[in-house]
Amino acid sequence: MRSYFLLIIVLSLTLNITAQNNAPWRGKKAAVVLTYDDAINQHLDNAIPVLDSLGLKATFYITGFSASMQSRLNDWKKIATNGHELGNHTLYHPCTGGPGREWVSPDHDLNNYTITRIVEEIKATNVLLQSMDGKTRRTFAFTCADTKVRDSSFAGLIKNEFVAMRNVRASMHRIDEVNTDDVDCYMVNGETAGQMIDWVKKAVETNSLLVILFHGVGGGNGLDVSIPAHRQFLDYLKQNEKDIWVAPMIEVADHVKDWQTRQRINKLTEEDHKDMLAKLKITSLRSGVNGNDPNAPNAANYDEAKANPYPDLPDPLVLKNGKKVKDVKTWWNRRRPEIVEDFDSEIYGRMPANTPKVNWEIVGVSDTMNGEYRVKLKRLIGHVDNSTYPSVKVDIQLTIGIPVDATAAIPVIMEFGFVFPPGFRLPPQNNNQPPSPSWQQQCLARGWAYAVLIPTTVQADNGAGLTQGIIGLMNKGERRKTYDWGSLRAWAWGASRALDYFETDPSLDAKKVAIEGHSRYGKAALVTLAYDQRFATGFISSSGEGGAKLHRRNAGEIVENVASSGEYHWMAGNFIKYAGPLTWKDLPVDSHELIALCAPRPVFISSGEKGDGWVDARGMFMAADAAGPVYELLGTKGLGTNQFPKVETGLMEGDISFRQHSGGHTPGPNWPVFLEFAARYFK
Repeated sequence: MRSYFLLIIVLSLTLNITAQNNAPWRGKKAAVVLTYDDAINQHLDNAIPVLDSLGLKATFYITGFSASMQSRLNDWKKIATNGHELGNHTLYHPCTGGPGREWVSPDHDLNNYTITRIVEEIKATNVLLQSMDGKTRRTFAFTCADTKVRDSSFAGLIKNEFVAMRNVRASMHRIDEVNTDDVDCYMVNGETAGQMIDWVKKAVETNSLLVILFHGVGGGNGLDVSIPAHRQFLDYLKQNEKDIWVAPMIEVADHVKDWQTRQRINKLTEEDHKDMLAKLKITSLRSGVNGNDPNAPNAANYDEAKANPYPDLPDPLVLKNGKKVKDVKTWWNRRRPEIVEDFDSEIYGRMPANTPKVNWEIVGVSDTMNGEYRVKLKRLIGHVDNSTYPSVKVDIQLTIGIPVDATAAIPVIMEFGFVFPPGFRLPPQNNNQPPSPSWQQQCLARGWAYAVLIPTTVQADNGAGLTQGIIGLMNKGERRKTYDWGSLRAWAWGASRALDYFETDPSLDAKKVAIEGHSRYGKAALVTLAYDQRFATGFISSSGEGGAKLHRRNAGEIVENVASSGEYHWMAGNFIKYAGPLTWKDLPVDSHELIALCAPRPVFISSGEKGDGWVDARGMFMAADAAGPVYELLGTKGLGTNQFPKVETGLMEGDISFRQHSGGHTPGPNWPVFLEFAARYFK
């Protein structure tokens, strides 16, 4: 089964790394986009065979009414199937006529067009292309580099229809300088392979994007490249692919936009992080550890002999006044509120008491198939009341899948779902192995519903977004105070609002709702289960530091990493203190007490082995074990042992359960185990 969880984390790490070095083009020194204009036969006969033989993908800007399109439509459909982009180059290729352009016919002279006509023809071409490749996203190339009808520009009227728009100017730009609404390109007109290769060498030297425009290839247009020169040039690109990223325009444009967005976010995040440090009167922080390079001076520790510098944990059953908690009443009335207060003040931040109501709107209902199961799929938007500060709008996205044949209220497994950026592609699946059922299909097989909540629609996953989302709404667009809630607590709030909706849906059993999350969302799932006692159980996958791992552990990710500008937004500002003037030992609580807040409800702590050392499986196990006395006080069972189990050996008999599978950073192998665990409580 594909591990999309692993992929999103790897993607995030890759983007963060490339944003900080001189190889922003997916780790390479330059990007080259090959574009072919006008949809002529020579593209099909002379260009496509060479591109396909070398495994290079290009963008073909299609003139919808070209002679080749009329006679060889199926051939053009085929190139889209093979991974080339069909871009929009208008329906009739209109250009601005005049001196030097006597070849422009009056019928297709932009001087004789209206703005409405050109826009409608461009949109009609999109419809045509969608009928060919089934895609709704593509790029556009201005014909003859003309962007106006007489003196009025139409570029602004069509830019929202396209991922990017290509012009014609012999210029190349670094990634931070690229304007995807007006991309420059070098037009080929008789150049030799050597001349084109020189363009590429310049792009490599300057870490730039080079877009090349071909018309005729071995004829077919007055602006031609010879077949040998074309072949030699493409051979050079293939031979130097370690330094050169070659991809269609849409893929490169998505990458540019994502990179530029991340750069803006990083800048705003750094500013917000510095503001929080100033509020805390902190001038320096200890550095986090490096989980990528074991030879780095600050390499993450995986030596158990060095992993416990502060072995003494706060006792969850000792009151602040030093007295032992001996009965259930004292736990609920005194000790539990003390622990919650410490987490509110120092770890996750304090949720405002007056959070707004959420109005859930069903925006779509469909009967569909998920594998072999018929499902009623509901798409909902939770509109958060923003009447106190209309400048910030929060619309929570939630999807629910319910078995069509359900006859009574059924349990729900809700996941914090990741969202892939535009253009992201999963690697091909290993065809030698049969696909495993998805977690949703495993729920449906049991007759249960599934739900996916998109946490970033509640609160952004970066520091720049702290003045937006539910946190920004509550703060009226201002920056946080040191004790304000962070993203983990906000995501948990969003999950609680989804549970509010479940309580109104007669097809769902709101008393049998499980929350699941992986990695950063594993942290959020544990926070959700701890703070909202309506959730029946939780699948806490690879949550690591900030989740189930003990903060006092020196293994994998540590407090200093989470306190840095990349992750501090998950927590209260006050948490940063423990990476600067204070130490881990000074923390008033630790993660075993977060697990204890879930008691007496069942919780499943999960991790992988290979490739998942960053989350410190042993540290999560130790926290789970240390939470056991609270479960036992409340009449339920803890782990039942303090001996770390072997990989693939689940500790499943108690109400706190733990299992480390042999895979990597993914919940996949533990889904069947959790569902069987949950079934004990969903009878």
